[in-house]
Amino acid sequence: RQEFLKSLQTHDKQEAIRRRGPALDALRTQVNGRLEAIGKKPLSGDWVPDWATPEKAIEAGLRYRQQIEQASEDYDPAEGLNPGEAAEGAPESEREHVRSVVTDLVLEASEELPSPADGTRYFKTVMGVVDGTTTPLGPLLDRWATERSRTISKAALPMDKTAIKQFSVYLVEHESLRVGGTIKDSVQHLRAKGLESLEPRVLGGFSEWLLDSAGLNPKTVATRLSSLKMFWDWCIRKHIISGPNPWDGATRALKQQAARQGVGKPKRREFSESELLALLKADPDQRRWAWGQAIRDLMALALLTGARENELCSLTVDRAVQVPGAELLGIGVIEEDAKTINSIRQVPLHPLVRPIIERRLAAAIATGEPDAPLFPECKPGGPAGKRGYYFSKRFTEFRRDVLGAASDGLVTFHSFRKCFGTFMRRAAVAGVSECQLSVAQKLMGHKPQTITETTYMEAEMPWPIYEAAILGMVDKGLPESVRAALNQKAHTETFKDR
Repeated sequence: RQEFLKSLQTHDKQEAIRRRGPALDALRTQVNGRLEAIGKKPLSGDWVPDWATPEKAIEAGLRYRQQIEQASEDYDPAEGLNPGEAAEGAPESEREHVRSVVTDLVLEASEELPSPADGTRYFKTVMGVVDGTTTPLGPLLDRWATERSRTISKAALPMDKTAIKQFSVYLVEHESLRVGGTIKDSVQHLRAKGLESLEPRVLGGFSEWLLDSAGLNPKTVATRLSSLKMFWDWCIRKHIISGPNPWDGATRALKQQAARQGVGKPKRREFSESELLALLKADPDQRRWAWGQAIRDLMALALLTGARENELCSLTVDRAVQVPGAELLGIGVIEEDAKTINSIRQVPLHPLVRPIIERRLAAAIATGEPDAPLFPECKPGGPAGKRGYYFSKRFTEFRRDVLGAASDGLVTFHSFRKCFGTFMRRAAVAGVSECQLSVAQKLMGHKPQTITETTYMEAEMPWPIYEAAILGMVDKGLPESVRAALNQKAHTETFKDR
């Protein structure tokens, strides 16, 4: 009873009951303040009402802001006053009145939260959006992604999403260490944050986190930071924030670090003649190579087209190209699978690999689907849903089985593309004028290197030039032994089809 009297300061039972709620609130506030000061969780733990989450706070702020903007600038504050005469202390417009009501509502809601820190955070978030001093990242990221989709290929967009995802995880870990608590959806938490609340000193720790906690190599870290730098550049161009960009110069040291790590390490190269023969002659029917037929087909196609792994794995019925009057069949790479805008192209097929496409094209057409895949065994996978995802893993196993583990880090499926470029140059040196660098760039989907090419020359060369380049590359650039191995495979495939 002495404690009751001390806390509630009354002998009257009914009055004590009325005072109990405010007294408990005061005690809870006091204890939570002490807990927060020493980095501990409040008495309520991590629980926060659904309507008080950062995402809901942003939604509430946007809703209140819209209501205020829709309110009129004209307002008669009190009845009985002369027109144009305002009561003392009253709002001068309906908009001011609505804002005053909104402030009271947000304040009442913040006082219902279990800790003063939660209440303060909720009030600042909502009113920051209402006043325009807090710009939620979610709508900005959506606008930026829409604009980016018009300028970069669909295959490159997942890199931006990965950068945003890892940045959100970093921020959640940083905030958890600082204020405690558990956040389940890091991306939604990031989308609810205000752009202005991301301090440069916090941003500066992201690269270290990627290197140390995420375990990425410097080159990959640089790509993550580049995506964020482009987003901040976009915000500055749209006058959402002012410069300078906090990510300027962030990749400079990473590039130097990557260069130092690469010193003394062998660079990835094209396959040697003996390696090509070993790969092309390997038996695809052995049980340990379940993907044998797809691997054999795609190796030959990559070697004689220079196409990338995913570009070939993603071929469909409608991407087989038959130019009117042309000698050679071709394949097309569309924007959906192209690495860059310059990668959108059409490449003629040499007669040595034409049977592969014809066989697979007939099987795909038989399904009755207009866009049936030519390589149905290459199922989409990975973060970007690429058809080359699982195939890449199976080819790595195959390559190690044939060439040994010592080939790791030296050659990959991309080495076929390097072979294509190498054989193009050899053919050009041997006198095949169509195999010159500018033609090879077009066939491989590379950006022209000079202003003359990009500004004053035709965007696409005549199809017969591409045909001559492919035929000349195989005739004058490809080693005779490799050509013989491909020729034998083509005869074998034709015999099987018959």
